[in-house]
Amino acid sequence: MSDDKPEFGYGAGGRPLWTARDRDAEIIRAVLRKAGHREFSERHGGFVVEGGSGGRSFQVACADDAETSALELARYSDDLRTAGYRVEPDAGDDQVLLVSPPDRGSFQRAGVELSGNGGAGRGRLRR
Repeated sequence: MSDDKPEFGYGAGGRPLWTARDRDAEIIRAVLRKAGHREFSERHGGFVVEGGSGGRSFQVACADDAETSALELARYSDDLRTAGYRVEPDAGDDQVLLVSPPDRGSFQRAGVELSGNGGAGRGRLRR
């Protein structure tokens, strides 16, 4: 792997995907964006994807007020399950979902595709 080019290309906004974990987190983000959800930013609330290191589940949260978060988490859960993910609530935090990626064949069936090293810097889904 070159220091100049991330092994797994780039995600949305030109986010470099250096590791398989980065790639898998970006695929989760792409699924949620494709389903119409907003990613958290300085300007508005939305989803956040963390964790996933060492084979552990990713943590998906909604960074918004409690009422909005509860509704959005239910939607995130439905959309991720539709894409083949295993989703369960985090027993230690009711504002977090634990998300495990499907096998690679499920990614293909869900139509997930990321840009390559020379791509336009956008994670994308194709249907």
